[in-house]
Amino acid sequence: VEKLVGSIGLTPLTDLLSQNLLEANGKAGNVGRALSLLSLRKSRHYAPNAYEFEHAIQSIESAGLYLRKSRNVFLGEKGQPPLDNPTRWLDAILLNMSSRGVQLDIDAANRMLDCYASMGRSGKAIHFFYDVVRDFVEDDGTYYPMRDVEGGDRHHRPQEFEGKQIPEHVLRDMPTFYNRKIKVRMRMRDPPPYHKVPSRVKGSLVKRFGDEEGGGITKLQQESEKSWSPALTAAFAFADSLTHGACGHQAIELNKKSWNILIAACCNRGAIWRAMQIAEETMPNNGFEPDIYTYNTILGALSRLGDVPTMREYMVKLTNAGIKPHQFTVDFLVSGHLNSGDIGGAVSIVQDMFNQHSVLPPYTTHLKIIEFALANDLVYEAKRHVYFLQQLWKWKPNDSVDPKFRTMMYLTTRNPNLNKNALKKLFRYFGEELADDDFF
Repeated sequence: VEKLVGSIGLTPLTDLLSQNLLEANGKAGNVGRALSLLSLRKSRHYAPNAYEFEHAIQSIESAGLYLRKSRNVFLGEKGQPPLDNPTRWLDAILLNMSSRGVQLDIDAANRMLDCYASMGRSGKAIHFFYDVVRDFVEDDGTYYPMRDVEGGDRHHRPQEFEGKQIPEHVLRDMPTFYNRKIKVRMRMRDPPPYHKVPSRVKGSLVKRFGDEEGGGITKLQQESEKSWSPALTAAFAFADSLTHGACGHQAIELNKKSWNILIAACCNRGAIWRAMQIAEETMPNNGFEPDIYTYNTILGALSRLGDVPTMREYMVKLTNAGIKPHQFTVDFLVSGHLNSGDIGGAVSIVQDMFNQHSVLPPYTTHLKIIEFALANDLVYEAKRHVYFLQQLWKWKPNDSVDPKFRTMMYLTTRNPNLNKNALKKLFRYFGEELADDDFF
């Protein structure tokens, strides 16, 4: 549109048009163009408003979408795109605001801080726990469990294994690969390195980067070093500059949301110990108590590393603080158990959270549990969770039920992906049968 307007040369770039172009570039993630439009509006002395700066900040968040979705976690942070550290663009926005007499408020400051937390997760914050593998089914419907042998041959079939005959009606719904029916299975990988998992490194010392012969330091000290994560260091430096008056603005005080954003930034960079220190020490020292967002952020980070013991500790802290668990709290607890290979524990945690706290996870969590169980040949655990879903189907509300809980139950029990036919089809996809006898 801008090129068309410029080529015609008959449409003046007015105040309203420049702001609309700024909004479009902000949503499209064109950071350079958004900042150029800010400079243009300043040079033409257009009256500033809060929306144009929000659009400029939005351009940074939109540009970081590919880092959230497609970040190369095998590259170090020094090999990441410049957008991974958005300080220079945020400073440019602050200078434009200051030169035009617009004072920074806490809401805009938090949106700027969120740019550091919205750039996706680095390799230090995640671990790949499993591979999805395909085992071919014979033409007559017989399935032989495959065994991994040296050389990566997944088609080796030990003669001592007895084949399993898959019924024809089940075979029809199984996936196809190279015109042959396959059974989808899951192969668990090695657990994360010990220094990634808080419960394993607790009480131990780790080496300082670049000083392998020196004495050890605590994991918290390692994560607090500037070299641990340049982008995270920049996030804390930017937050500190806001409290001292950045780029000509008045100093502002960080609020609870600000600290929660910094916790999210820590968790996305793998600095979980630093995130826990903020929640347990820094926030209370500044007059803020952790809320459900604080706990969910940390639980989510722990779940991505399969650290079930630390998750239990934080679940106890959450309940002792009188905070009601959220549906994503349950989802993170389930993900942590599944990543650690404790599928039975994942099934039990959903039941316990429902019975004790009257909360259910999103419907996708139920499907994830069943898929993990079936892909690991734990048909009993998959059926155990189906039995729990059937109990939900028979739930009857009364007048004392909280409206939010009633809505949650309605959305779960009426979800078409969790009804009888959908569950049968899901079982058949993995080569298993969920018969009518398995339902009440």
